[in-house]
Amino acid sequence: METFLYYLLRASVLMAFFYGFYRLFFGKNTFHRFNRFLLISIVMLVVVLPVLRFSLLPVKKVEPIAETFAFDPSNIPVSEIVGPQPHIVIPWVPVLSVLFAAGFLFAVLRYLAGLNQLIRIIRRAEKQSLADETVLCVTDKDIAPFSWMKNIVLSRKDITADNRAIINHERAHIHLLHSYDMIFFDLFTCVFWFNPFSWLLRREIQSVHEYQADEQVLTSGTDAKQYQLLLIRKSVGEHKFALANNFRQRDLHKRITMMMKNKTNKQMKWSYTAALPVLFLAMVVLSVPKLNAKVVEKEIENTSENEIMTTQMGDSIIIADNRADLTKNPLELGNTRVLTKDSSDFVIAFEEKLTVSGLVKDNQGIIMGAAVVIKGTNRGTITDSQGKFVIKVDKGSTLVFSMINYKSSEYTVDEAKDNLVIVLSPDELSPDEEIAVGSGQMSSLKGELRGLKIREKEGENVIGIRTPDGMQPLLIVDGKRTSEEELQGINPKEIKSIDVLKNETSTFLYGEDGKNGVVLITMKKPAQHAIISTHGLKGKPLIVVDEKKMPADFELNTVNPDKIESITVLKDKSANEIYGDEGKNGVIIIKTK
Repeated sequence: METFLYYLLRASVLMAFFYGFYRLFFGKNTFHRFNRFLLISIVMLVVVLPVLRFSLLPVKKVEPIAETFAFDPSNIPVSEIVGPQPHIVIPWVPVLSVLFAAGFLFAVLRYLAGLNQLIRIIRRAEKQSLADETVLCVTDKDIAPFSWMKNIVLSRKDITADNRAIINHERAHIHLLHSYDMIFFDLFTCVFWFNPFSWLLRREIQSVHEYQADEQVLTSGTDAKQYQLLLIRKSVGEHKFALANNFRQRDLHKRITMMMKNKTNKQMKWSYTAALPVLFLAMVVLSVPKLNAKVVEKEIENTSENEIMTTQMGDSIIIADNRADLTKNPLELGNTRVLTKDSSDFVIAFEEKLTVSGLVKDNQGIIMGAAVVIKGTNRGTITDSQGKFVIKVDKGSTLVFSMINYKSSEYTVDEAKDNLVIVLSPDELSPDEEIAVGSGQMSSLKGELRGLKIREKEGENVIGIRTPDGMQPLLIVDGKRTSEEELQGINPKEIKSIDVLKNETSTFLYGEDGKNGVVLITMKKPAQHAIISTHGLKGKPLIVVDEKKMPADFELNTVNPDKIESITVLKDKSANEIYGDEGKNGVIIIKTK
């Protein structure tokens, strides 16, 4: 709701700006058709422009400011600082929201009630179709003549000889589709019921309607003076409808003045091109920082800016240059500074965040899931499915780009950067990074975590881990954390791959647990052994693998099914003809890949 209230504020500023422009330059000319179009355009712009955001004002780039103050914190009686006194806080957003909703509901109900009354009068009136497809509605009610859509409503007492001018006036409203304008402006005033300029704009469009209708009547041959006298006679005593186009108006003197006024010079139509620079100026107005801010609907602690407070951290004073939750560790509050009594002076520097975005790739294409970490921290991001990343950092920070099986790359941020392209190169194997299972090379270590070896102990393959500083890395086997003791029970021949994460990458992905490096071990999937049935064969058949007869105790299920190319079964006569008495119980012939 706060966002909508902010929208209403922006729209209200525009409304006052555009209304003043219209009244100053076009309110008194006789270009009624142009004025009508301009008023409708103003309302549409007031509705649409506040939704958009413009940045047309030059933005002054704020350099980090460092000011040194001669200061002795020991003179501050920190223990005597009194906390903020309780005070009444008015929830302005909920209060204003309720007020707006109440006013909007009242305006809508008022509009619907008037519309219902207008429709009832038209339905109950005597109707007569006219030549131009308009409908003349005669009612017994004592009301001023008006038109709505294609209906002209007259009181029975107005059916006299002089009603021709009245009917021509209301016909002009119908042919010029003025009723649709009124619906549009009525809905507009329902939303902006609180803004007087919305009602003034509605009044302006009504005046333009009357000027256009009067002009049509006089063009049809009606005597100007007789018509003006008719307006004066009809200006008193009767009820009128605010939603419809009435024959008489409160601004009768303005209508008569407009009829008698000389036509504005046609060359003055060029003055409407002034609307273009005015539109640009309106966008500049919306670019003013206080009108161009983004509303973040989030509850934040009521900590005032640059407020000096004390915490339970001894004699430390927190100087917060933005709103933050001071119950957290002050070192985690971004631009928060901590001042202790042991300091002789201090420097407060307000640093702006720089946005860096770009792409991480190798010689083959994009790299998805690469880590982008701020060096020396555990903060960062990873590249998306298109290899792209966006991150905000302080000026002078270093970004570390890393990915398993690639060499890390660093980039120092001196300014905001778009479309940065980082190309990672494959990590080359060095002798002290080699990992071997038996005599087969498995993988290479990534970075500074040295000494992970597959070594043999007492004739059995055992995994041994050692690092130069003796620190134990985090062990991950198939995505699960594993202790060193559990690692000793793993058969190295069942390992598919080993990868190692280091430095910022390991702490970014695994937090504090990964500060000594992370060893990622992926195991081979257990082989799915085939179950070969000898149903239908008498006794134990002869098994032949790659033309070699197997011993009698050979088990079929010991053959890896992934390596079997074909299996042939011989029975009875065909088995005896080829293998003699050995094939009396049948023969199973296996050919491997």
